[in-house]
Parts: sequence; C-alpha cells; structure tokens
Amino acid sequence: MPRSKNNRKRAKKSYRPAQPQNYFKQKPSQAHLRRMEEVGRKLLRIVGVDDAFLDRMTKQQLHAILSYPCEKPHVVIKKGERVPRSFLRYVRSTLFASLERHCLHNDAGVDLSVADALNYGFAFHNGMVQYPGWKHIVLGEVDAVRAALKAIEDAGIFLRRMQDQVTSLIRMPLMNISQVQFRLYGYLGSYEVRPSGAVGLTISLTSAVPECIAFKHFNIWRKAYQFCIGPIQLTEMLPAKIRYRDIFHTCRDEDDRELFVYIQQHAIIRLKERLRILPPTERMMLLYSSLMLSPNIVPGPDDQPLFVAHIDNNENAKKEIFGYFSFVIQGDKLFILTFLPITSALTPEGKRLQKRLHLSTKDITYLGMDALNFLFDIDFEQIPLLKEALIQSGIYAAKEHLQRWLQCPDTANEKQTAFVKKYFEEHPANSPEAPEPLE
Repeated sequence: MPRSKNNRKRAKKSYRPAQPQNYFKQKPSQAHLRRMEEVGRKLLRIVGVDDAFLDRMTKQQLHAILSYPCEKPHVVIKKGERVPRSFLRYVRSTLFASLERHCLHNDAGVDLSVADALNYGFAFHNGMVQYPGWKHIVLGEVDAVRAALKAIEDAGIFLRRMQDQVTSLIRMPLMNISQVQFRLYGYLGSYEVRPSGAVGLTISLTSAVPECIAFKHFNIWRKAYQFCIGPIQLTEMLPAKIRYRDIFHTCRDEDDRELFVYIQQHAIIRLKERLRILPPTERMMLLYSSLMLSPNIVPGPDDQPLFVAHIDNNENAKKEIFGYFSFVIQGDKLFILTFLPITSALTPEGKRLQKRLHLSTKDITYLGMDALNFLFDIDFEQIPLLKEALIQSGIYAAKEHLQRWLQCPDTANEKQTAFVKKYFEEHPANSPEAPEPLE
C-alpha cells in the first residue's frame, strides 16, 4: 500500500553557513579564545599592523578565527638517528623552559614569549589564512580589509623568521650533551599539520660522528677529531676552518690556504680537568667561541702562536681569557694539541705570574694553581702577595668575570688556604734578600 503524502518523510533542507563556526572537533574553551585574541593582537602590533579591525568584526567572525587549534612544538628523534632517550627528555625540558622564559625579539617593545608565539601566534595566523569571510568584514571599509590581508602576509613572514631565535635557544641544550670526540647532536625543524588540524613546529633530533684521523707529532701517532658544529638546521656538520694568513700575517699569497681544525682527545681531557668549575655547556661554548666563532691567535712566551681560550663577554665586548690552546699545522690541517691553563708558564699571563713570584712549573702544579678552581678555593685576602701578583699578571680578572657571569659564590677552602699561605710565608720571595719582581 503506497504511503500517503502525510506519511512520507519530509526531506530536511540543509543550509551551509556563510562562516565556519570553528575549526575544533569540540567547542573551544573560553580561556583558549581569550588567550588566542590576546596573543593575536600582540602579534599584529609586532609586525606593525593596527589591530583595530578586530574590534569591528562580529562575534561570529572573530570566533571563527580564534577557534583555530594550537599545539606546542614537538621534540622527536629523527627516524634512523642514534639519540638516547635521556637526551630527548633533557632537550624537551630545557627547550620548553627556555621558550617560556625568553621574549620574542621585536622593535615594537611588545612583551610576548617565544612559547606563546609558537603556539597561539601560529594558530592565530593560520586562523586568519583559512578564514574565508574577509569580504564580509565591515562592508564598504576597504582599508580594514587591506589591513587584514596585510596582517596575514606580515605575520606569516615574521613567524617564519622567528626560526632563527628558536635555533639559538635549542643550540644550548644540544651543546650541553654534545661531545666533540664522540658524537654531535643537532636538529631539523619543520612545520607540520597535526591530527587536530593545528600547524606546529616539529624538532627532529639528529646525531653525527665527526671524522677521526691519526697524525704524527714528535714521532708519536696521535688521534684527533675534526672540530665541527652539530647539524643544526643543516643536513651535514659544519666544520671549523681558519685561514693560514690569520695565523701567520706575513705569509705569502700562495700560502694563504684554508686549514681544517682538528682537536686531540688529550686537549678535551685537559680542558675538562682545568676548567671543571665551568658547566659542560659553558666549556662547549668556550670551544666554539675560541676555535670557530671568533678565533683569536696571539704569540706565546716562546713566540709560538696560541689560540686564546675565551668566552665573549657581552657586557663590555671583551674576550675573557681562561687559557690557551697549543697547535701544530700539517698540510691543510691544524691540530689542537692541548689546553694550557692561564697560570701555565707557556702562557703570557702565567709567565708574568711566575716572574713576579719566582715560581717554577712544579710549584704551580704543587699548589694546584693549574686549575681554575684555585681562584675560588683560596681566600686571597689572607695572602696579599699572591692576590697582587694575580691582579698584576691579569689572571684575577677571570675570577671577577666568572663571579658576575656564573654567579659563583666565594667558597674558600680553609685547609687549602692555610696550605698556600704557609707556602708563600716560607717562600724565598718573602725574604729581605729577594730580588724585585721582574716586569
């Protein structure tokens, strides 16, 4: 029996809304909407766009943009790379803390953390990009539409350029876990669409082993590793190079070749022993600053050139010296042989110190002055002769810089102080017949 017209199911008409309601699978929270609008307005001011056009939008129009989902950056291990899980957890915790702590560099003076820019900033930008209703914004106001379109373009360019700041923030934890003689860790960054629909930054950790070669010095075969920067945003490591002319300024034009820098494992061990007061991150920074970023070569006491082991001091644009690296050149390779502490007789400062106090190399080692910890283990107020000699020779400045930079407190060892004090009280330099210090 055919159904009557009254029994037939009436087909419901479906209407497609002119504006998308939201991009979430579930309704976004009010906290998300408020945070997205706050960050979005800051982002527009940073790129120099007036955010007043947002006030002229209807609630539905603004809701469509602010409803775009956002996710934090993901830190993963690149497939096929050998990175320990403990390193992955360390980079995650360190990086996220740095992103929250550091503000985005901008000329507008807007206070916006890098974490909010990566999370809500990208979501706000993508919400504007995918919003189809720009023509409905304040009909007749052409300037408002142009400002909105300019905001989309400028914000996208700015956020892409922000990758440089993210690179500098992640470089620190990677330098902390990298070891020159074993493995260097880097990362590759890419923006991916997540299952939630959000576009987020994915940081893929990578690893690489520098080249290891054997070289002969004083008829002894030694092992050295090529000094490189880890593959940060690069598919390969970036090797350190220095021109021959930068070492020997009087070289001929045909000798101005490019030298690859290699470092002996012995130099790494000595650096760790003598500068154990520095955290691993700062020791790696010292290596990069001294051998790659801003190498500085000076003549030693025996006129042999030395690499200055320094860390750039941004306070007064001065290179703070903590020691020196001795080296030898063979062909197109420069081999770092060892690390010389600033108190060594083979350094300019150490030579001046030994002349003033009439100390031998054995005395320096016996007193423990060949390690940077000596500057913090001794109460120099009880030994004015030693303090004055350290100041005059230029060594005491290293302690003053470290106290400002690392905020190292004075933790003088009373037993060690008494031992050094007694030694100098009995030292021939304190006798009335002692000669005047040599300048």
